[in-house]
Amino acid sequence: MRRLNTLERGGRPADGRERFWSPGSHTAYRRRVPEYGPRLDIDHAVTLRQLRTFKAVADLNSFSLAAQQLRLSQPSVSYQVKELEEAVGLPLLDRLGKRVQLTEAGAVLYAYARRTLDVLDEASLALEEMRGIKRGNLRVGASTTVGIYLLPAALGAFKKLHPGLVISLEIGTRARVQEQVLRNELDLAVVGPALKDPDLAILPFVSDELIVIAPAGHKLATRRALNLKDLERQPFVMREPASGSRWSLEKAARKAGAKLDVAMELGSNGAIKHAVESGLGLAVISRYACALELSGKRLVELDVRGFPIRRDWHIVHLRRRKLPASVLAFIEFLKDTSWLTRNGARGDLRPPTD
Repeated sequence: MRRLNTLERGGRPADGRERFWSPGSHTAYRRRVPEYGPRLDIDHAVTLRQLRTFKAVADLNSFSLAAQQLRLSQPSVSYQVKELEEAVGLPLLDRLGKRVQLTEAGAVLYAYARRTLDVLDEASLALEEMRGIKRGNLRVGASTTVGIYLLPAALGAFKKLHPGLVISLEIGTRARVQEQVLRNELDLAVVGPALKDPDLAILPFVSDELIVIAPAGHKLATRRALNLKDLERQPFVMREPASGSRWSLEKAARKAGAKLDVAMELGSNGAIKHAVESGLGLAVISRYACALELSGKRLVELDVRGFPIRRDWHIVHLRRRKLPASVLAFIEFLKDTSWLTRNGARGDLRPPTD
């Protein structure tokens, strides 16, 4: 009876229910809805810059890598994410040492942020197409040889046609630049041979030739119809194991049953050419990369069976992405290849085998 009086005076049950009167004058109870404060005004609380920064950190699992991609300082990236978390009132990222991981709330927001930014990027592309290729960004990636010896001529010629474009070139291993294309950090990349991926469109570009080079005056320079087994006692200067030229040479050696002597590994074609000129060994290198040294008689091409090895370079881009007008125009420009002769690029241009 005492508890009933307490309820009649306005008290509530211990489980948080509240009383209301039913039409039949019987007392009934309903569970209270928890109060979370004012509704989130996302239009004013969240900025596109915060969403882009948050998405970059989530994509790369790193504040420092996101800062590099966005060309911002790391404190600026951290500040943008912190502001976003304060705006939504929930933690979005768990900091795990140098890596980060999405929280439950972060995963929800990430899905919406990605869709929102994709739609905005599509709108930007549509407007760019209406405006023509007058300004914008063109982000190109390339594996080492094509990026150093071929693409600069193409980019320079394309820039003359479209002076308002801001063009960047990222050079790295084929695996690295293809991964950057997959993350939409690059608009396209030129590599060879391309690593197959269902999310990438792979277009034939031109073919390169790998040749065996030696220093001028080498004792084998006048020999004809050499084979790789004849070169087993010769020291070789090679690129790192992940490089395309190293992979092609080792494949040819296995086919010929030859075991080559790797005397030195160097990380660039320039270093390899200097080493060969200095008499440190033979090398297999792109004809494009050593055209100047061959014409200047500082290096010689050996006549070896199975060489030159022909390999194709490819243009890769994200299959599902609607490409900007500038990217489509550059792809067509590359495939035309007339820029090679206009700009004096060295080497024997050949169409792709596929």
